Amino acid sequence: MTSAERTAGRGTTFLPSRLVAKMSQSKKEWKGESGLINQEMLSRHLTNLQGPIYYIAGPPAMVAGLRKMLVGANIDEDDIRTEDFAGY
Repeated sequence: MTSAERTAGRGTTFLPSRLVAKMSQSKKEWKGESGLINQEMLSRHLTNLQGPIYYIAGPPAMVAGLRKMLVGANIDEDDIRTEDFAGY
């Protein structure tokens, strides 16, 4: 019996976990893009900025800045999901 089968029909408790990735301390070389996420960066990777649903999670100032940038790029507010994580 799988874990999913054992918990079916019961309330499942999810424990919060914390991940802090420090690319500067990685032993593997990063070959991808780096820098601030802005409209120009998104345009290099997406053919249509109005297509996806955007999920933003992080410190409140970062979340607010990215939301403002997306709204300024004519992204519908209904296509932006956010969650603030203060104090980490």
